[in-house]
Amino acid sequence: MRPAIIYKPIGTIHSPFKEPHDAPIQSACAGDSEGTIEIFPKYSEGLADLEGFSHIILLYHFHLSKKGVSLKVKPYLDDQLHGVFATRAPARPNAIGMSIVRLVKVEGSKLTIRDVDILDGTPLLDIKPYVPEFDLRNADKIGWFSGKTGKLPETRGDGRFYHRANVFDLLTDKYDAWYDSDEGRPLYESELRCLNPMVEDSPKPILEIGVGTGRFAMHFPDVIGIDPSLNALKMAEKRGIKTVHGDGEHLPFQDKTFGCILIIVTLCFVENPLGVLREAKRVLKKNGSMLLGIVPKDSPWGIFYEEKKKAGHPFSGSARFYTVKDIETMLHRAGLKISKIWSTLLQRPEGSRIIEEPVEGYARDAGFLCIEVKKKTEFQFSERT
Repeated sequence: MRPAIIYKPIGTIHSPFKEPHDAPIQSACAGDSEGTIEIFPKYSEGLADLEGFSHIILLYHFHLSKKGVSLKVKPYLDDQLHGVFATRAPARPNAIGMSIVRLVKVEGSKLTIRDVDILDGTPLLDIKPYVPEFDLRNADKIGWFSGKTGKLPETRGDGRFYHRANVFDLLTDKYDAWYDSDEGRPLYESELRCLNPMVEDSPKPILEIGVGTGRFAMHFPDVIGIDPSLNALKMAEKRGIKTVHGDGEHLPFQDKTFGCILIIVTLCFVENPLGVLREAKRVLKKNGSMLLGIVPKDSPWGIFYEEKKKAGHPFSGSARFYTVKDIETMLHRAGLKISKIWSTLLQRPEGSRIIEEPVEGYARDAGFLCIEVKKKTEFQFSERT
């Protein structure tokens, strides 16, 4: 086994960009955005003569990029998957970034720079002078970038390659323990009984979007689970689930890969539920099934969780619940349609918890619905036949 290679930062880059969606995706379209670099004292002597250059090359660590990256990614300038080494994506096996910036001035151990496309607080690994005679090339091929670079000025990052701690990262143990609690276990078992027969009747393989700690996926064979929470994924892996770190809005999978896609109490926690549904449709096989698990906003349980949300409950507080009509509207916009519904949790939230058997159809007071969804064209064809 080769020894690990360890680099130590030589300084910190400061910029006006606090979030990925604020920053330009390349320094070439950063305009006059200005930042500074704080070089640590032990390295400041190495800045001698640097002020004689108009531009410098910065090598730095993508400190907020996702871990456990995929080797195929969907970059900002395209909607197709490409090998990560054929892109400039921040989420890489070795999270090293490079930017060419304009050097304005050097004052002691502080550099002022422009054309900045780097997030505030980024650890700096190295500086090299930019020399056109060394670094400029006349490239006659630019691969998939051909015809795409015109979109550069208006394109901003959307966070797809970056990791942010969320409530499921911070309170993973508490979240997972609910499934075994006196309060949670009967609800969980009832939801599983509603979901099980629909999964068994669906084609394979299975993807779960928002797999969390794997409480649902663990009951089905050969499930791949994707989730933005690293701590939750660690638990899911211990339960034997193949995991991918990522989000549902940008799935790192080829078109028509999965026969069944589970989205169980996930749409209420994502930033862009319509984007998740469209991505799920893209990776769903022909005649595949998408199974949504939702807590209807206007059900007794939905109202119960909305009250907990108002009271500042850590998990309900970040949720946005939807009615069945809301879900139907999103599905229609995504080119999807409901083909079947099963209901459970007809018990009242204020009563004692019991395990229920599911009922077929949409029961108006049900606190959990398992909704089978098909691609609209396929569903309409099956109706005609």
